[in-house]
Amino acid sequence: MTTLARSRPGILFRYAAAIIIAAIVAVAAWGTRAESLQPPQIGMYELRIDTAAEGKMAELDARFRDHTIGLFRKHGMTPIAVFHPANPDDHRLIYLIGYKDRDARDAAWNAFDTDPERTRVDRASQAKGALTTRTETLFLVPTDYSPVLDLTSATPPRYFELRTYTTRPGRLENLHTRFRDHTLGLFTKHGMTNLLYWRPTGDQPELENKMIYLMAYSDKDARDASWAAFGADAAWKKVAADSQVDGPILTATDGVVSVEMKPTDYSPLN
Repeated sequence: MTTLARSRPGILFRYAAAIIIAAIVAVAAWGTRAESLQPPQIGMYELRIDTAAEGKMAELDARFRDHTIGLFRKHGMTPIAVFHPANPDDHRLIYLIGYKDRDARDAAWNAFDTDPERTRVDRASQAKGALTTRTETLFLVPTDYSPVLDLTSATPPRYFELRTYTTRPGRLENLHTRFRDHTLGLFTKHGMTNLLYWRPTGDQPELENKMIYLMAYSDKDARDASWAAFGADAAWKKVAADSQVDGPILTATDGVVSVEMKPTDYSPLN
């Protein structure tokens, strides 16, 4: 037997071992990449609403697209979604950011506000006037029944709806119970996508009787058809009646406020 023949088993063993090691490294690398795609643990959300100055929405979008989203990420924030209202006469930019908690939020915004790059971008973008006239901020925490948001799944652009419910005094928990035990399941039954359900944090007394949630649909027609089917569902009618034997849950005026929305081209969630 030649030396080559005698050594062939050793060569094959080393070759097989090299393949196994390479596979292990590749799997580990993919696992690390997959973890990196997952957003950090989110315990608090911030819903911000900027009202664009007259004729400035395109410039506001450009600033967000080219700079602001990146600066948010730079300072440890998790940009989740950016929307335009579907109503063309509504000149607000509605966006959602996630954080671990309120302390993390405050530290991130302090770093963002003092970042020289942010200062430079703001000055350059507002050389011909301010881009916004008003900013509203709501601090929100997920309810115990809110689905876990997945930002890693690619989807075609969808149609969204932000809904705010205001209850009569002492009736907020009745509303949460109805949603937890019945409403989410009925929404799913009728083709709606439950995304996030929130309670405002307790340091916002003007929001103490409110519940806010975010839904998605394939398009406007699907949204309208789903709500029509939901409203006509006998199971929903029974749930609604049973939950209000002691009187209405929602306020008579502005009990439900709905904003239908479309994602911007740079929104992480679409």
